[in-house]
Amino acid sequence: MLLLLFKRKLSGFLNRISRLTRWEISKNLMFFGAGLAMLSALYFAFIRVLRYLESVEVIGPALSWKLASMVLLMTFAMVVISSIIISMTTLYYSYDLKFLFTQPINLRLIFTDKAVETVFYSSWTLILVLLPFVIALGKVKSLGIGFYLFYLVLTVPFVMIASSFGIIFSMLVMYAFPSSRTRDITWILGSLSASFVYMFFRFSKPEKLIRPDTLEVVAQYVRYIQAPTAEYLPSWWLTKAMMGWAGGNIKIFFVYTALLFSAAALIYGAVYCLSGFVYMRGFSGAQGTGKFKGKNSLCFEQKLVKKGFPFPDIATLAWKDRKLFARDARYWSQIILIAALIAVYLFSIKNLPLDSASIKSMVCFLNIGVAGFVVAAIGLRFTFPSISLENNNYWIIKSAPITLKRIMLEKLVVSAVPSLLIGVMLVSLSNKLLNADLFISILSLATIIIASVVISIMGIGLGAFFPDFRLENIHQIESSYGGFIYMACCMGYLSLVVALEAWPVQMHFAKIFGRANAWDFKAVAFCGVLFILLNLASAVIPWKLGLKNLEKHEIL
Repeated sequence: MLLLLFKRKLSGFLNRISRLTRWEISKNLMFFGAGLAMLSALYFAFIRVLRYLESVEVIGPALSWKLASMVLLMTFAMVVISSIIISMTTLYYSYDLKFLFTQPINLRLIFTDKAVETVFYSSWTLILVLLPFVIALGKVKSLGIGFYLFYLVLTVPFVMIASSFGIIFSMLVMYAFPSSRTRDITWILGSLSASFVYMFFRFSKPEKLIRPDTLEVVAQYVRYIQAPTAEYLPSWWLTKAMMGWAGGNIKIFFVYTALLFSAAALIYGAVYCLSGFVYMRGFSGAQGTGKFKGKNSLCFEQKLVKKGFPFPDIATLAWKDRKLFARDARYWSQIILIAALIAVYLFSIKNLPLDSASIKSMVCFLNIGVAGFVVAAIGLRFTFPSISLENNNYWIIKSAPITLKRIMLEKLVVSAVPSLLIGVMLVSLSNKLLNADLFISILSLATIIIASVVISIMGIGLGAFFPDFRLENIHQIESSYGGFIYMACCMGYLSLVVALEAWPVQMHFAKIFGRANAWDFKAVAFCGVLFILLNLASAVIPWKLGLKNLEKHEIL
């Protein structure tokens, strides 16, 4: 019966492939090519780092394996966190569960089917990103095809053990608290855990490990490098197995291989038995809904309208979006991750090895592009999907006495304000940490304010041009063709902004270095005109295209 359930998944996958149109095939191939290019870039970056480590006398080979153990430990932690979030959905909220529970199928088999889904969905992206590192490691160590084959085999119990933590956690939590609100709490806890791991890894300054030239006394680090990294976790077992194969120590290889497989078999055997007692109770509780608790007091938007706010329709829509945002725990989990990203971003800026004041100011100028990328990435998560998130309720708004232009304007106001605040915070704090000069500080701050607004307008406009009102989850919008176009447009826009401002910035530094008549004000005026035209085009064209597309869009 379990094989039949797996066959059902395979048949569904093949059916989706067979029904792809030429346009969908071309789009998927484009995304495949972009992903392959990113993995290739990671491979060349890893192979450069590993070759550098191998060239270090005495401790070079040990450094490579130490870095491998740290990477595997980080991967193990991220799979655990990912499984905590994903297992809650696959085990208790998957769309086909209600159908499966009506069939004459053993409860434990249904659980096993969903557990396999959890293992796959929580690990495949992380393992794919890890693959360039392993290939580079084998290349630097001059290992054969057997090293890669055995690595792929050992990855199976490795990710199974990591995912088991999330599966067991979800089962026990849903058994103890069988409620639909438990999933929201789990998402928030998972995001907190991911943020903690990410920040802990960055704050530990791993660049010191891959820069042995900064170590004052190498001998002091030899013992640390040779010491196991979390020796009781599967990440170290996998590292030791790889080291055993690479060093020709077959006994060590088979010992740790047996340890990985036996641990995975033992854990899943226990989970399989436990599922028969706790799985049904958790699933039944997950189907309930929380009670609505209303308030009689006026909300902020209602108070504004009562005091004569000139745009009551925009205020009403803003109230609706604010309520939906507050009720959806997925948004709060994303905010936690964004906060961790900002903290790590500022920490990295502060710890840049820069000595010259001019170089610090130059980095602050280039930081415009990096901060703009962060704003665009946040826009991909919140701004671009805002139109599509109306989903099946779009017909209500379209039939309401409000123009589509006002609807888009409300979405813009709600999303542009936080994007603007984040962009200003990143740039202003970076300028403060690096002590940028006055010209660069003013230029970068003014630029990120304009760029944040333009990127938000592009997000609303392109989101309206590529709407998807039949989505099942928000990640389908982010990874869609429209999301790719949005990010490509943002990257092109930011590149042109930095390029246009580079000429005046070059004159500024030439003046600092003592060049006479460094400023060419005709060139500055020319760059200023092009800057204005660029921003107008980047804002107006996507907005007009999106508005026109929404006006033609028919409700089905």
